[in-house]
Amino acid sequence: MKFKKHYKLASLILISFIILLPLNSIADESFEEAAANNLVSLNIMQGYSDGQLRLQNKINRSEFTTLVVKMMGYDKDTDTDNIKLDFKDVLKKNWAYVFIKAAVKNKLVMGNNEKEFRPTSNITYAEALTVMIRALGYEKTLDGKWPDNVLKKASELGVDKNLSLEKDDQITRGQMSIIIDNSLSVDTNGF
Repeated sequence: MKFKKHYKLASLILISFIILLPLNSIADESFEEAAANNLVSLNIMQGYSDGQLRLQNKINRSEFTTLVVKMMGYDKDTDTDNIKLDFKDVLKKNWAYVFIKAAVKNKLVMGNNEKEFRPTSNITYAEALTVMIRALGYEKTLDGKWPDNVLKKASELGVDKNLSLEKDDQITRGQMSIIIDNSLSVDTNGF
């Protein structure tokens, strides 16, 4: 009798996991899809040449920078001829060259100590939130050490809503869609 109770309880728990686990995945995907579709409708995001958004793909630094520049409307600024890029790994023939220049002009990106931008490297959650906090005008309000200060501020502002990521996680296009979509409803500081 006792064995039957444990067997029924174990079966119930197993069935619950089987049912609820996929629902959780579907919920994550629907947040990503909804955010991405909103960004597409706002002309912030576009698909690849085949029209697919590929939200499951990791997002690289060039793609990410382009999305933030478009979110902020900096892509409309054509006065970037006097902006010099010191990044030795960003050539004029790079498809994102003008977006990277706009990001530099508006102090969204700094590169690293070796004067590299690493345009094809995937971006981490902490790196993405750092640029987003800058874009929204909250960088000067940060307290503490990086990246904990950025993670805390992003949480306060709701930029990380519907996400559960670690600071060093490389983010996907779908996760970035959520970050940008969340950021659209944040009041900018100092603009």
